[in-house]
Amino acid sequence: MKALILSLVFVLMSSTLTQALEIPTGYNAEISGLSFYPSGAKFQFTAEPEDGYGNFTVHLPGMFTPDSIRLLTPEQVNGDIKVEEHSRPTWTPPQLESLKSERDSQAAKVDSLTARQSALEQTLTLLKSSTPDNADKPDDLLTYIKDAQALRQKTEEELAALKTELAQEKEKLSMLDKELEAKRPAELVKYFTITGRAKSKNAIIKLEAFTNAASWSPRYTMDLNSTTGDIDVHMFVRTSQRTGLDYEGAVTFHTKNPDERITIPELQPQRVSIKQHIEPARSAMGTMRMRSYMAAPMEDGLAADLEVNESAAPIRPKTPAIRETLADRILYIEGMIPGDNSEREFEAGALTLKSTPVIMLIPQQRADAWILASMDEGNESLIPGTADLRVDGQASGKIFIQEFGQGQRRIPFGYAEQITVKKESLIGKTGSSWFTGGVFSSGYKLEITNGTKSDRVITIRDRLPIPTDERIKLEVKRIDPKEKDKDRENRYTWELNIPAGKTETIIVDYTLSYPSGEELEYR
Repeated sequence: MKALILSLVFVLMSSTLTQALEIPTGYNAEISGLSFYPSGAKFQFTAEPEDGYGNFTVHLPGMFTPDSIRLLTPEQVNGDIKVEEHSRPTWTPPQLESLKSERDSQAAKVDSLTARQSALEQTLTLLKSSTPDNADKPDDLLTYIKDAQALRQKTEEELAALKTELAQEKEKLSMLDKELEAKRPAELVKYFTITGRAKSKNAIIKLEAFTNAASWSPRYTMDLNSTTGDIDVHMFVRTSQRTGLDYEGAVTFHTKNPDERITIPELQPQRVSIKQHIEPARSAMGTMRMRSYMAAPMEDGLAADLEVNESAAPIRPKTPAIRETLADRILYIEGMIPGDNSEREFEAGALTLKSTPVIMLIPQQRADAWILASMDEGNESLIPGTADLRVDGQASGKIFIQEFGQGQRRIPFGYAEQITVKKESLIGKTGSSWFTGGVFSSGYKLEITNGTKSDRVITIRDRLPIPTDERIKLEVKRIDPKEKDKDRENRYTWELNIPAGKTETIIVDYTLSYPSGEELEYR
């Protein structure tokens, strides 16, 4: 009878413990919106009351920042929501169950082979240490030795093959472990429960939460037509998020993180006084300075405006749907983004930029020409990102677009190896003058060759030294042909229309006068 009572108590305790440790196998809130930022993402959730009293419970993965979980519809709820954090170390997201099952099956196979290896190694140990009982009978001893040698050889061969197989199976297990770990949500051992009570059983509760386990970046392909100057731009968006929540629908991408702490700017007055020469008291603890900040809440009107605009985002536009605000640039696309950290890329649209192709030679830097796209008129603005460059359909290099728009006028598209320049210094001569002292005569010759099959307008840039001492005088003797432009730092620009296969020459001749007994230093 006593044993029966103890058994019943154990069953009741086990049942209570199971209920206390019960954890959710999924999430009951619907994802209604997703916004990516340069370092993280914000999810919007929608939930409904679970009973006639308006009570609701929402389960969220543990990778969200607890302080970021907030109620977006306080008018629908009595009081405030309650956020609690729980642990669940053995939980696996539903979308990873098949991978987890494959990993566990592979682990069982490795364990079986490891056990077999241990058994074979023990067999070899016994064979090495065992001795025959009938060592005084030569015929029996010979038979024993032959049988033992055959068994030992067979065991060693089986063990060698088993070690090779085990190494391969361990490698497969390691790959599965790495794949599973890479796809597991961050903070997998945690989850949150959000509870509250709605004012009505038909209320719609909206929540939002921010996670750092997400990222995005733009990418472009830019193809320059060297004849017309048109640049065909295709924009792509790369995304990944590791929350364990799959999402499909309209996605918003921001170029600026949300400001969590905002203060009113204020310029403090500056005062000046006579410093008092007083020896400060010394303290081993030093001095502690404290500074306090007050955060200003975001205006509800601005948040509502962003929510309305995000829900009205166009789907798969012909051109990138970029909206500019005073503080941000916002891009809209539609797609499916899994929560297992796998990278997805979406085509965000295409557009054509108008430019003027510029072939530029700078002999001081390299012998062949740069290919530039010059844009003097306003163009569509682009979000900063990497760009794969092409010229007339051929790959030419990569570049990072820092900030494209009204302020950016030129994009380098690579090099034109068939258009070259050769710089040859004229014979320098150092002499003296009765009036000024030292005189240095110098100059150079530029030979520009158009090795293409078409006539080309080529821009050439070179320089003359800038005297930094008023005792040095620069005198230009000859520039042929005359430059098109010259700036204050003695940088000259020529524009030559050179026929296909032809070579043109530029001659620059100048002198520098300076005091006798001094030397010139270039830097």
